[in-house]
Order: sequence, then C-alpha cells, then structure tokens
Amino acid sequence: MRYLVFISFLWILSPLKTQFLDTTGGTITIRESSTKKELFLIDFKKMYFQNSKVKVKEKLGSFHVSFKESTPTEGFKITKYDNQAIAWKKENQEIQLEISTNSSGKIELTISSNVKTNHWHIPFKRKPLEKIYGGGIQFSKYQQYNKTIINLSQENGIGRGGGSISKWTSLVGVKGESYATYCPYTEFTTSLNRSFSWNDYAYSEVKFSDDFISFDIFDQAASFTLSFDKSLKEIHAINKPLPYKLPSWSLGTLLGVQGGTQEVQKKLNKLLKQGVKVNALWIQDWVGKQPTKFGSRLKWRWQLDKDHYSQFERFKSELKEKDIKLLGYINPFFAEQGPYIKEGLLNNYYIEKDGFPIKFKFGGIKGYMIDLFNKDAYNWMKQIIQTNLVDAGFSGWMADFGEWYPIREHAKELINDLKKHNEYPVLWAKLNYEIINGNSEKELFFFNRSGGKKIEQYSSMMWAGDQMVDYTVEDGLGSVFDAYLSASYSGVPIIHSDVGGYTSVKKPLIKNYIRKETLLKDWMLLEAFTPVFRTHEGLLPEDNLQVYSDSLIIQAFKKFSNINHKLLPYFKQLIKERNETGKPIFSEIDHTINGFKTTNPGFCVGKQIILIHQLEKEDCTSLKNLGWEFVDNSGSIKEKPQKKDEIIVAIKGLIEIIK
Repeated sequence: MRYLVFISFLWILSPLKTQFLDTTGGTITIRESSTKKELFLIDFKKMYFQNSKVKVKEKLGSFHVSFKESTPTEGFKITKYDNQAIAWKKENQEIQLEISTNSSGKIELTISSNVKTNHWHIPFKRKPLEKIYGGGIQFSKYQQYNKTIINLSQENGIGRGGGSISKWTSLVGVKGESYATYCPYTEFTTSLNRSFSWNDYAYSEVKFSDDFISFDIFDQAASFTLSFDKSLKEIHAINKPLPYKLPSWSLGTLLGVQGGTQEVQKKLNKLLKQGVKVNALWIQDWVGKQPTKFGSRLKWRWQLDKDHYSQFERFKSELKEKDIKLLGYINPFFAEQGPYIKEGLLNNYYIEKDGFPIKFKFGGIKGYMIDLFNKDAYNWMKQIIQTNLVDAGFSGWMADFGEWYPIREHAKELINDLKKHNEYPVLWAKLNYEIINGNSEKELFFFNRSGGKKIEQYSSMMWAGDQMVDYTVEDGLGSVFDAYLSASYSGVPIIHSDVGGYTSVKKPLIKNYIRKETLLKDWMLLEAFTPVFRTHEGLLPEDNLQVYSDSLIIQAFKKFSNINHKLLPYFKQLIKERNETGKPIFSEIDHTINGFKTTNPGFCVGKQIILIHQLEKEDCTSLKNLGWEFVDNSGSIKEKPQKKDEIIVAIKGLIEIIK
C-alpha cells in the first residue's frame, strides 16, 4: 500500500506533459496539449545533420569560420513515435528527438544521433511579422528583419565591414564583419511571445529569413529551451539582478587619462579648476606605455611602472583628499619581457599548443595568454590582480579582452576548441567577479567587453568595446544604438561606451580618422543621458581632441557631467527596477512611448528620455505635442531639434532637474 502511495506521489510531482509532437505533413510540430495550438514547427524536409569539416582562420583576434552546407535529409524512416519522442533510422544511423517540460514551464528539446555528428541544421518556421530581440550585443543590422547572428566572441576589426575605413582595413585583413561581436548570446525572444535558447558555448549561426529561423549548431547534439505565451516573460522582464551592487560613484564621471603622475595631475587639475566634478580617475597606463606601429600601447606586465607613476603613494593620497577613486586596467595577456613570464612558463600557466606555450602577437606586442581552464593558473591570476590592483589602492578596473582564446585550425577537437573559445570570456569575468566578492568590505567594480552565455552571473557593468571616432552605424557612434538595445534585451549587464570613441587612424595616403569637436560633444550628449559617463583618450591620445583640450571643450564637458550627475537618482531608480522586475534600462521606443514612431535608430532610457541617431530628418512634432523637450550638443534646451543634429535627445519631466 505504501509503495502504491509513493508511486502516486511521484506521479503527482512529475512534470505534466503539456505539449506533444505532431509529424503530420513531413514537419515536426510541437503543439500545446490542451488547445492543439502550434507552438514551434521544424521543417524536417529542410533539416540536415552531418559530421562537418570546419575551417577557422584568425587575424588579430578576428575569426572566420567556414563549413560546407549539406543537402536536406533523405531516406530516414520513423521507427519510434510517441507524444514526447521521435526516432528516425537510415542504415546504421538513428536520429532521436525528445521533448520535455522543465520546472519553469519551458520546453526542453534535444536532437541527437548514435553516429558521430557535429553539425545540426535545424530550420524552425518563422511566423509572419515576428521581430527578434536580443541574441547578444549586436552592433549593426540589429533592427533588420532578415539577418544573421553568430555565437563567436571575437575582435570586431576596424570598421566592422562598413564605412569608408573598411576599404583600407580589408587590405590587411582586419576590416571585421557586421555580425562580429565581443559578446554573443545564445538566446533571443520574439514579438510573438516566443523565445529560443540553445547550446551555450557551441559555435552556431542563426539565419533569420522571411519564412525560417535556421540554426546551424556545431556540437554533439542540438539542445534547445523554448518558451511561449504565458511561460514567457523575457521581453519585458529579461534581466536578472546584477550579481553585485555597483558603488554609487561608479555611475558618476569617470575620467580616463594617461601619461604618468605629473601629466595626469595636470589634465585632472585643468578640469577641477573649472569646477568639473570627477568621481574616479581611470589610469589604464599604470603599467607604463610603449610605442608600436599600431599606436601607443600599454606594457602588459601587471606591475606598477614606478618611473611612469613616480611618488605613487602621494598621488593616491591627493586623490583621496579630493574624494576621487582610482581605476586601473588588466587583461589576460602577459608581455614577453614582464616579471611574471618566468614563473608562468615554469608552471605551465599559459595556453599551450602541442605541449608548448603559444606566443601571441597582439598588434605591436608579443607575449602569452593565461590558461583560465587551468585552476592553478586561474588562482595565480587572481592573486596578481589582488596584489597589484586591489591591495595597491585601486577601486576598480577595466577587464579587457577575453576573446582571443586560440582555435587550432586543423585540430581534431576543433569543435571543442570553439566551445572553450566562447567560454573563456565568461571565465575571465568570473575571475574578476570572485575578486570583487572576496573584497566585499571594499567598494570595488570592474567593467568588461567580452562575454557570452551566463555573463550576467558575474558582471555588473560592460562597455561596448572599440568604436571608430566617427558616426558610422557599423563601427562608430551610430553602432552603440544597436549595441545598447540588443544588450538590454539579451539580459547582459549595464552597458556604456567610451565618450569620444576609441579607434583612431593616422596613416599616410589614406583618410585619417581623428576625433573632432562635434563628434566629441555628440558623444558627451549621448552618454550624459545614460547611467555611465566615462571618457577615453583613444588609440592616438596626442592627435585626438580631448575633454581637457581647451577652455571651450572643458565647459561643454562640465555641462554634460553636471547633467549626468543630476540624473543619477533617475538612473539609480531604473537600476533598482531592473533588479526587481527585470525591466530593461534601455528599451525599444515602440515598447515605451505611445504616439511616436521613428525609422531612425533610437531607444528610451526609462520613460522620460529618448535618444535618436538622426540618419534621416526626424519629425518630432508629435513628441513636442506630447510635452517633450530637446537638448542639443551644447547642453541647451530646445523646442525642436535641428536637421543638422546627429544625436537627438528628448526629455519629459526632467527640465527642472537638468537646468
């Protein structure tokens, strides 16, 4: 009797079979049990699976993956079928498809084979007018209906395949591609209350066409988590609470300067004398600098350069008196002449190939990369950061790179190399997070650019990586609009960009790309109305216009810094709502504002700020009629934006705060 009661109890606890499989018409349809409604449909006639030969080429952290497509599956016959599983067989190969319902009410779908298979082409039917949200940080073409997203963390090249610079960078193989991203994410949601999540770190390509959402997944099996209707809250509540609380000052003005003790103090004092409130000083060159053919680069030795930053203790004390925090810089590379090279080589702490450490070329620098899959190396790196940054008095740092983990071109285990490559940036964030967690009595934070699935478990702040110092939608100021929206709808941490951009080019015989005044003011305008206001001197500091270059630009910087400070209570409330409800800080205009639509790139920051990149003349009459006002790149309040304005900022109910 007890046995029967126990079995009955287990049956009650087991997940209800709320969906079933239907193979009518040569398709695989997942239907809702109660209503027979079609939830997801796979076109089996267009599906194929194979043991594919994948090729990978790399140049300065940018990767190109190629493979041969196959023909649709033929000759397979169904040998097993019930509501939750299907098996097909052809000769000695059997394909199994199984579904189940997890504790969250989502569908778990797995497709596997008894014969070695590493490439799964799975075409899901796309429903009419089904718009896609998320899929990682996408810098261009995010709003296009038909597009491709690729699960591969990588450098984005220079130009990201667009703009006039790409015709030059393509000659040396570093132009990048429109789909390139530092932070891909194997999950997206749709406007029809569906979501797709698949193999976390496996290399994959997803092509969105009018009729299909086609997955190419390179793994031993294809695994999906699918949501629909009432089980889906992702679109408006996709964000999980930040893994650690950001210090309040990290949302103020973070001034990025370089040059050693005297030069940095000189630049800082220029701003302080004019009344600019600086919350933190970011000195990425605390390790020293060296000239390269790519511009001025840091010495990746991870010890203070005492010649460059002389009288460092006094320097820190003076900052403390002014209530200015100190930020540094770190990445997972070690320059070959550094103090940690001997110990790292002796203990096999660096990434190896065929038993020997790989010497990387990082654009003017040679050295090694820490092997984060080696637990001893992982802990060694943590101790280096603890000793030389945290214990030395730094309150935060940029945790750069992470997307260079090597993929061996002809390796038998290339598929696993691709997985490790995509997981490495997440491990890099995890390492930095553990340092923050281990020093909970201190107010610390880091910001990173690379990531992937689960990055939201470790990082509270990201930045958008390297943008050109121009307006291009592929790789300049225009690209951050897609980046901010896609990040917010992917559930990744708070994101920002370098005020003024980073990538500068000054070469003979080609057009030079150097930061100019209007661009710098427009970038200030954009970032002042978002939570994080951090500057960067860029790749060519001596050639770029800086926020401290002259009295006029200092006054503009002061005005936007003040605006940002006055908006901090508003931003902190948005972060609080994000943590409590999952609501994106940056949201689609269509989701947020009634009575206004635009074809230009744009997004909302909460419900009282709209940011638009004016590619085409924007008619803001409806916004004006709804009580919105506008701020231009001089910081002045306007009734209506001008045609010449690249960046439009519309605000409602905030005028008294920012006046």
